[in-house]
Amino acid sequence: MMQYQGEVPPSRASDAEREHVLDLLRAAAVEGRLSHETFVLRMELVLAARSHAQLRSAVEDLPGAEVVPPAAEVVPPAATPGGLRRFLRRAAAAPVGLATRVRRRYRVRRLPVLALPPAGSQTLVIGRAPGSGLRLSHETVSRSHAVLTCAADGWSLRDLSSLNGTLVNGRRLVGQAPVRPGDWVAFGRMHFRLAAP
Repeated sequence: MMQYQGEVPPSRASDAEREHVLDLLRAAAVEGRLSHETFVLRMELVLAARSHAQLRSAVEDLPGAEVVPPAAEVVPPAATPGGLRRFLRRAAAAPVGLATRVRRRYRVRRLPVLALPPAGSQTLVIGRAPGSGLRLSHETVSRSHAVLTCAADGWSLRDLSSLNGTLVNGRRLVGQAPVRPGDWVAFGRMHFRLAAP
């Protein structure tokens, strides 16, 4: 395999130029001049580009976009923390992460409300057993599924080695975790939004 010695030939796009074009695309997306789909397609084009002409084609319709940045702005990717890959991961994940958070918040607001007991209450056992403080009649809930305990700084929830597990805000509970109003909890397939007493 042949390797170049010394500088990159002038006809080939450098990593610094590629990163500059990606910055231009990101700025255009933030300003609303590019849709998310167009931004992703052009980002893929820039990553595959080998020449200046291919880089230019990704931003030619954007006003004031120059492919070759001024010499003072060229920063080698090795000098940037995390480089080009970290930037691309963040740029691609940001809209998806936002949409996921909005959907999750919307779903959590629509869940049935489970009011926490007043402060100073006894420990509350949650399960399917007849003697449970909170009895949940669902096949995915264990007989003794979880326990809710009042502490000095609020409530904490602990799973009692249930078969289908206990979730707090989408994460499986291992050991004990603090809970407060607004949290989303799940005992097996029964989901609730915690509310103040």
